This record gives sequence, C-alpha cells and structure tokens, in this order.
Amino acid sequence: MRVRRLRSIVSIALLATGCASAPAGSYFPPPSDPATARLSHTLHRAAVAAGDDPTRYSFAFIKSPVATAASDEDATFYITDGLMRQPQPVIDAVVAHEVAHEVLGHVGSRRALSLTLSAGFGAAGMIAPGAGLVDFIVNPLAVRAFSRRQELAADQKAVEILRAMGYSRPRRTMAEALRAIDTSRPKPKERLGGALDTHPPLEARLAALEPLEPPAQPVANAERPK
Repeated sequence: MRVRRLRSIVSIALLATGCASAPAGSYFPPPSDPATARLSHTLHRAAVAAGDDPTRYSFAFIKSPVATAASDEDATFYITDGLMRQPQPVIDAVVAHEVAHEVLGHVGSRRALSLTLSAGFGAAGMIAPGAGLVDFIVNPLAVRAFSRRQELAADQKAVEILRAMGYSRPRRTMAEALRAIDTSRPKPKERLGGALDTHPPLEARLAALEPLEPPAQPVANAERPK
C-alpha cells in the first residue's frame, strides 16, 4: 500500500516539476531517494490528519540551502533541500502549515483578491485616467496584508493537523519549528520586512500560539544496580 501511494505521489510530482510555473531550481529526485520517501510519508500523514485526500497532493524539491516551503495551486508543494535537513518535527510542522493553506483555500483566495482589485482599478482607470496606476501600489499591500492573516490562520490549523498526526504538544511543536526556521541560515532573500512582508513577525506568530503546552518532563535516570 505504501509503495503504491509513493508511486502515485511521485508520478504527479513529476508532472508538477515540468510545468512552466515551477520555481527556479525545482527538481524531483528518484523514488529510491530517502528524501522522496520521507517527504511522501510526511505529506500523506498530514493530508490524512487534515481530513483531505492525500492523492490530490504533489511535491517537488528546490535546490536551496534555505529552510522553507511554498504552496501553489492544485495542492502542489515546493520544499527546499534546507528544510529537508531539519529534524522531523520541524518538517512535520512546516508541511502541516502548507497543508493548512491548502485545506483553507488560501492560494486561490489570494489570487481572487488580487484579480478583483486589479479589475476594480482597471475600471476606475477608464473613468479617471491614471487611477489604474494606483493598483500597482494598493494591490501588493492589500494582498500581503491578507496573506499575513492567512499565515496566522494556517498556524492555528497546523496545530490541529499536528495533533491529529499524533503530537501531544502540537502548539509547542509548531512554536519550536517556527523558531528553528527563523534561526536557520541562510535566510530567505525575499523577506522584505515591515508592511511588504507576506509573513507576520515571528513574535506575532508565537504570541498567537499561546498558551503553549508544558514542556516534556525529563525521564528520571533509572537506579543503577548495585
């Protein structure tokens, strides 16, 4: 069953890497590559935990040392080599976050908002010449603000997904994953900061996850035999 599942996801992912919209540096390793099986299993678990059909999902890797992931339409994910070098709980949390974007319909709603704004300003430009130029300023700001709200919503949904994946402390797992990604090096070049950043500040994301579950208690050392 697992072999058939992996083959299904692999075949779809190979199609995804061939599309023109694939990010630069995207690739798909052979099915025998441990990273392929590892991510396939992780994505399957996360999709099932979200109550979604895992066969809808596909993925590809990106040659980059930056630890990050991205979602595209049709449940297609792009995962960097840098993320795959992170511990499994971090990978699980990031994948759960991307699955959350998918089940919440965030990619489609962002594009719908952008198209609606562009159409509105385009119509305004026909009435008042030059008004359409405002779209170049307002559209990115509005979509990015909308995206920041989506990121917080995806974090909350990811907590539910992680809990269904078997994590007993899903909020803490998500928070620790966010810190791990934030402290990893190198950093993404596209992070602009301020009003132009599509992600909320780390402090805002961590605050939204409060209260965290208590940390795991260390196991007491067993008494040594005399």
